[in-house]
Amino acid sequence: MTAPAPPLDEIVFARPDITQWWMDGEGGLMPGPHTWMEERLIHRYFTESPFFDPTTKNGTLWGQVEKSVDLYRLYHDRAALEAALARSKGPEYVIAYGPQAVTDKGVPPGQKSNIWVLRRQERLEAKDKSLSSTELRGTYYIVNESIYQAPSVADVVGNRMLSAIMSLEKMWEKAATLPTFSPTTGHTYLPVTSNKGTASTAASRAGSPNRSRSASLAPGPMDMQSLRSGSVPADGSQIGGSNTSDDVLATRLLVDSLRQTATYGDEFMDENPLLGEPGNFKFTASTAAIKKRRADDEATERKAQEMKEAKEKAIASRAGSTSPKPAATVKAPTPPPVFTEARATAKMDKDKKEERKRRRKSKHGGTATSPATPRSATSAMPSSVG
Repeated sequence: MTAPAPPLDEIVFARPDITQWWMDGEGGLMPGPHTWMEERLIHRYFTESPFFDPTTKNGTLWGQVEKSVDLYRLYHDRAALEAALARSKGPEYVIAYGPQAVTDKGVPPGQKSNIWVLRRQERLEAKDKSLSSTELRGTYYIVNESIYQAPSVADVVGNRMLSAIMSLEKMWEKAATLPTFSPTTGHTYLPVTSNKGTASTAASRAGSPNRSRSASLAPGPMDMQSLRSGSVPADGSQIGGSNTSDDVLATRLLVDSLRQTATYGDEFMDENPLLGEPGNFKFTASTAAIKKRRADDEATERKAQEMKEAKEKAIASRAGSTSPKPAATVKAPTPPPVFTEARATAKMDKDKKEERKRRRKSKHGGTATSPATPRSATSAMPSSVG
């Protein structure tokens, strides 16, 4: 089974041998000189391409060229051929544009581009029986010796839409694996890499002197004991440890949290919710309404606080009128004066002298009391009988 032929707008046709035949004189039926890809050769060159339809008016004339030299010369005369095609209705090929002057810098003046534009059109009969109206059916380009078919607008739009859809599908496949969520960072779309922390850890292990011949960490006494107990994995990996990237991330999160607190500390997400859809969001209330609501809430809180304080004062006053009066406070006794050591010694000497005087007087029967004798003691003594 043969493979299907590719679409005409995806192929390129060229016949250099025909241009060479023309430049060699083409049999001498057309007067010279013969130049490369000139106007008289374009219709003849196009009939050899797969884009040419033999059912058109051009195909009908070309089928009769072999029988008539006049038709051969007519087919190689552009103006005469297109005038003959315009006298009847039906599909036809005409030259729309010829080579144009090149105005680019560095190109010699007068040089033209080797581009020809052909159109396939349907000539229609108008109401006045004229054949001046046409409808476009296709466009073709001849660049040097190569012929191309211009794609239709539907093919161009369909190709662009297909390319856009394929790009969107690739984007969705790539984006489906990006969103991640964690309690510390929230929703993120780029994974946090820890290459720096891994590299620093590997570098610190490489510079450690306590290593075995197999380039692994040599276990010490505590490590051997941990290995026996099973608390440390046997491959030498340690649980925990500091990670540079984690520290940087934690610092960035702290700074961002402080910044958001300083910027939006007095705002709440549900204080003024959004309405609408993406691209057309609107706030539920204005800024003035939010401020008025805050003032009303503060006034309500103050009023409630004042009522609470008044109620507490009323309860305290009622409790004070029914409770007994507090007992009079008893003053604490005044502590005795503080004597210095010299005054205490002098007092003791004085008391000893008074005691000796009292003893001497008691030996002689005297009843006189000394200043040191208590008054209660002399009053208790019997009075002398005269």
